[in-house]
Order: sequence, then C-alpha cells, then structure tokens
Amino acid sequence: MQSQPKKISWRAPEYHYHEKSSNWFWVLGIITLAMMLAALILESFLFAILIAISGFTISMYGARKPSTVTFTLDPRGIFIGEKLYDYESMDHFWIEYAPPHRKELLVALKKKFSHHITIMLGDADPEQVRDHLISYIKEEKIEEPLITSIAHMMKF
Repeated sequence: MQSQPKKISWRAPEYHYHEKSSNWFWVLGIITLAMMLAALILESFLFAILIAISGFTISMYGARKPSTVTFTLDPRGIFIGEKLYDYESMDHFWIEYAPPHRKELLVALKKKFSHHITIMLGDADPEQVRDHLISYIKEEKIEEPLITSIAHMMKF
C-alpha cells in the first residue's frame, strides 16, 4: 500500500470560463432594457434602477476572465489560494471527472448559506485527490445545484 502524500498542490482557473460573443451581451442588454421599461411603466423607479445596476454587474462579471489559483490539500484542509477550508467545516466531497469538459472537485460544507464549493482539478490526478480526501471526509455524490446548471446553460 502506498503512503499518502502529506500535501497535494496544483494550479487551475478559479472557475470554468465560457467565452461570450457580442450577441450574449446584446441579449443581456435587450433583456435589461425590457425589464427596466416594464418597471418604469409600473412606476417602480427604484426597481428600474436595481435592474440597470444588475444588468451592468452581470455584464462586468460575464466579461471577467478567471485568474489562476493554487489549490492545496494538506492535513489541515483545503487551501484555495491563501484561504483555508478546514476539514471540520466540510461534510462530504465528490469528484466530477469527465474530461475534457468536467474535471471538478465538489465539496459540501456544513454552513447554512454557503452549501458547497467547486474546485477545478486542472492537471491534478483525481485518484490522488480522492485518496487524500477520503482520509478526512466521506465521499458522497453531490448533485449540481439548480443555479449552477442555469449558469452553465447561460454560458456563465
């Protein structure tokens, strides 16, 4: 039996990025303007302002490319950059591995409002990651949340 490495590190994008065409931004703008117009017709000026700010924020976030982050597994927990998620805050994990499209580590957290984190595996060996994590937390299938499915469908 092989001994487990004390530390596993790799670099990968912080999230999966979808290249967006100018059509994506045009559709976002048209939807934003239509919703603003509806809010103004209903004399909900504050809501119209909120829609404008939301449309702008979504366009800025949609244009942002992910930075490359160092992920590290060690006996204390999972580091994403400099932030430590200790194993006590985690409930279970699952590895989605269907290259070249999906190579992700999903970790369910015990927190109420932050249910899970998704970590891109990049060039990390999924078996080595699994073997390390199984020593600290249980492995259990994690279904992709509806909001994540919608975000992927919208190329977010």
